[in-house]
Amino acid sequence: MTHRFNNSLLLLPLFVCIGFSPAKHQFVWDDINTREVMRWEGDTAVIKQGTKMQELECMLRIDEKDVMFASESFGIPETWTTISYTDEKDLAKKQQILEQKAGSHGIKMRNGGNQFLVDYAWVITKSISPLRQFAKTIRSTAKRQGYRSTRELVGAFASFVQTLEYRIPSDFRINEEGEKILTAGAMMPLETLSKKRGDCDTKSLLFASLVRSIDLVDVCFIVIDDHLFAGVQLRAERDDHSIRHRGRDWVLVELSDSWPLGRIPLNHHNGIVKGKYQVVDLP
Repeated sequence: MTHRFNNSLLLLPLFVCIGFSPAKHQFVWDDINTREVMRWEGDTAVIKQGTKMQELECMLRIDEKDVMFASESFGIPETWTTISYTDEKDLAKKQQILEQKAGSHGIKMRNGGNQFLVDYAWVITKSISPLRQFAKTIRSTAKRQGYRSTRELVGAFASFVQTLEYRIPSDFRINEEGEKILTAGAMMPLETLSKKRGDCDTKSLLFASLVRSIDLVDVCFIVIDDHLFAGVQLRAERDDHSIRHRGRDWVLVELSDSWPLGRIPLNHHNGIVKGKYQVVDLP
């Protein structure tokens, strides 16, 4: 599975200005959902001899100004987390103010400011509009290859995100003023798309933002131990790993690596069977 991309610069006449066009990023990926699986032996799929995966390819034009704007909207300065107070009442008031300020930048505060988490719903809501055109391009790419059902199209998006490089983001970034900005180990989806890398959180956020931007399918997140994967609201097929939530089937999607819809590693599935997970509802 490969990614190939080209960056294109538009050079304007020097007597006017020098500007940059949105960079062209070419994506080429194999859709693992198009393999014909005979059976599963543990985490290993036994594939029908001679079967091939459908290759998909599209060009996305990503404006780095938009990436920078999205990135700068997310995260809070580390200096905000240091609170000076006179008494417990003053502390509680300032913690409440910090919680509200952090929330407006996609960060949830827990334990009185001792823990900061990503507000998944905030990130997805902010990312839907910037990613809509990219999602339409990916959907059109799949449809040109004969994809028709919602499940087939969801599979195209999942495989697209899965084949991005797995890399854990830093817990912070440094802004132009040299400030340390806490990001709770996440990136905005547009940044993940531009950098072509992420971990379970960031890749799941990109996937959810893409499919929600075109109202393709409802998505929730499932948190188990120190891992996160997505659930999509599809009718579960015979061999699918799925959960029931709010009276509906949610087919599980592992986005860290290439797994077909409805299959997650058995060590995580065992936790699902035992009910050792939490569901995060999303917009």
